[in-house]
Amino acid sequence: GNNHCTVKSQALMQYLVRMITPHDGIVLDMFAGSGSTGVACVALGLGYILIEQSQEYIDIINARLAYAHNEVAS
Repeated sequence: GNNHCTVKSQALMQYLVRMITPHDGIVLDMFAGSGSTGVACVALGLGYILIEQSQEYIDIINARLAYAHNEVAS
Protein backbone atom coordinates (compact mmCIF):
# COMPACT_ATOMS: atom_id res chain seq x y z
CA GLY A 1 0.00 0.00 0.00
CA ASN A 2 2.70 2.54 -0.84
CA ASN A 3 0.96 5.30 -2.77
CA HIS A 4 3.71 7.94 -2.53
CA CYS A 5 4.29 9.64 -5.89
CA THR A 6 8.13 9.57 -5.83
CA VAL A 7 9.16 6.19 -4.41
CA LYS A 8 12.84 5.51 -5.14
CA SER A 9 14.35 2.10 -5.83
CA GLN A 10 16.40 0.50 -3.09
CA ALA A 11 19.36 0.05 -5.43
CA LEU A 12 19.44 3.79 -6.06
CA MET A 13 18.94 4.79 -2.43
CA GLN A 14 21.58 2.40 -1.12
CA TYR A 15 24.04 3.71 -3.72
CA LEU A 16 23.34 7.34 -2.79
CA VAL A 17 23.53 6.67 0.95
CA ARG A 18 26.86 4.85 0.56
CA MET A 19 28.25 7.71 -1.53
CA ILE A 20 27.66 10.40 1.10
CA THR A 21 27.65 8.65 4.49
CA PRO A 22 30.70 7.69 6.55
CA HIS A 23 30.85 4.09 7.79
CA ASP A 24 29.54 5.05 11.24
CA GLY A 25 27.38 7.96 10.05
CA ILE A 26 23.75 8.82 10.63
CA VAL A 27 21.59 9.87 7.69
CA LEU A 28 19.12 12.75 8.11
CA ASP A 29 16.20 12.82 5.68
CA MET A 30 14.09 15.90 6.38
CA PHE A 31 11.49 15.00 3.73
CA ALA A 32 11.13 11.27 4.28
CA GLY A 33 8.12 10.64 2.05
CA SER A 34 7.53 6.90 2.14
CA GLY A 35 10.82 6.12 3.91
CA SER A 36 13.01 4.82 1.08
CA THR A 37 16.09 6.41 2.64
CA GLY A 38 15.42 4.77 5.99
CA VAL A 39 14.89 1.36 4.40
CA ALA A 40 18.21 1.75 2.58
CA CYS A 41 19.92 2.65 5.86
CA VAL A 42 18.51 -0.44 7.55
CA ALA A 43 19.87 -2.63 4.74
CA LEU A 44 23.29 -0.96 5.04
CA GLY A 45 23.39 -1.06 8.84
CA LEU A 46 23.41 2.73 9.21
CA GLY A 47 21.57 4.98 11.62
CA TYR A 48 18.88 7.31 10.32
CA ILE A 49 16.61 10.14 11.33
CA LEU A 50 13.49 10.62 9.21
CA ILE A 51 11.17 13.63 9.30
CA GLU A 52 7.77 13.61 7.62
CA GLN A 53 4.71 15.75 8.35
CA SER A 54 2.00 13.65 6.66
CA GLN A 55 0.48 11.03 8.95
CA GLU A 56 -0.48 8.97 5.89
CA TYR A 57 3.18 8.69 4.91
CA ILE A 58 4.35 8.18 8.49
CA ASP A 59 2.16 5.08 8.63
CA ILE A 60 3.76 3.82 5.41
CA ILE A 61 7.25 4.59 6.75
CA ASN A 62 6.57 2.68 9.96
CA ALA A 63 5.32 -0.37 8.06
CA ARG A 64 8.27 -0.32 5.64
CA LEU A 65 10.83 0.09 8.43
CA ALA A 66 9.28 -2.72 10.48
CA TYR A 67 9.50 -5.00 7.45
CA ALA A 68 13.09 -3.93 6.70
CA HIS A 69 14.21 -4.50 10.30
CA ASN A 70 12.51 -7.90 10.30
CA GLU A 71 14.29 -8.87 7.05
CA VAL A 72 17.69 -7.88 8.48
CA ALA A 73 17.02 -9.86 11.68
CA SER A 74 16.08 -13.01 9.72
